[in-house]
Amino acid sequence: PVSASHTCPSLTNFRLCRVKSFRRVFSHPASIFFDRGIAVPSTKEIASLSTEPAGEDDGFVVSTFDVPNSELSVLLEREEEYNFVKVPFYPLLSSPLPPSTPVGSGYMCTRSTDFEVLTTRSLFSKYEPHLQPNYGFVSVWDEWGSDSGILPCPVYLRHCVLSSRREDVCEEGRRSFMEETFLADRVTSLERYMEVEGERIMKCAPPKELEGRYSG
Repeated sequence: PVSASHTCPSLTNFRLCRVKSFRRVFSHPASIFFDRGIAVPSTKEIASLSTEPAGEDDGFVVSTFDVPNSELSVLLEREEEYNFVKVPFYPLLSSPLPPSTPVGSGYMCTRSTDFEVLTTRSLFSKYEPHLQPNYGFVSVWDEWGSDSGILPCPVYLRHCVLSSRREDVCEEGRRSFMEETFLADRVTSLERYMEVEGERIMKCAPPKELEGRYSG
């Protein structure tokens, strides 16, 4: 809950559950990584996490929590490039509860479209200085396909891995993050990627001024 509490300090009822028929994927650039100097444009290591509709056999462990209405606007501002969709969530596979019976529902960040983000939400000027000089186009979603070569931002990925290793994260949650999170090709799991790049990634510590935000 540490990361979420930066934005929503009054959150309650933090717990781990599962969602079904969605995939978790590193597939879009985040402007904040450029703003904070942790994106690596030359290698396309600029991607943040999102979710997207997938097959009925897909799914992953998620963090769920309750947020007061007074803090919703700040959360929406932080997650400006996403769509929010309401989804049911289910017990962990290790739970004694029936795995096919939802235990609640909530709003989840999912992929959006360039038109929605850049035009409707008027965020083109926020992304253009970062993307146009490096790649010759400005796209948050549409142009970053499975063959685009976009990769996780190293500092952010290290932060996510450290978060998954916290004592308050169960083994099922840790395994889900490694095995049920994918690169933009939708084939390579995070576990496989870290087998090759893990030593380098885990050395990518954040700048000192960002240690409190990107250290798990």
